[in-house]
Amino acid sequence: MNTVTMKNVEFGAGVPKICVPICGKTKEDVLEQAKIILDTPADIIEWRMDWFEQVENTASVVEMAKELREVFKETPVLATFRSKKEGGELEVSTEYYVELNYAVAKSGYVDAVDVELYTGDKEVNEL
Repeated sequence: MNTVTMKNVEFGAGVPKICVPICGKTKEDVLEQAKIILDTPADIIEWRMDWFEQVENTASVVEMAKELREVFKETPVLATFRSKKEGGELEVSTEYYVELNYAVAKSGYVDAVDVELYTGDKEVNEL
């Protein structure tokens, strides 16, 4: 079996890993949840960007990702935008979805980005 390593966590080997989501609406909510998670045995953090009230401002999202990186220095951070049709909190245009995920990935503040396959072949390949 192939494995994937992010930071100090090897996925696909050993015991199942613990992923803890952050679903804060405000910057303060996100950071408060992050501080609580620091005291847990989480192996990876999933930041649900679709909950973040400033998600439609790419610069604010990248800044929030930067702050999460500062909190979770050695813990992998997965950035996820779940659309309404996928059970998420918000619907945005496909163009913005691609722009947002690209900006967050390019920032280097997160270790992985969850891309919805249903977004479209061209967009998924681009991301």
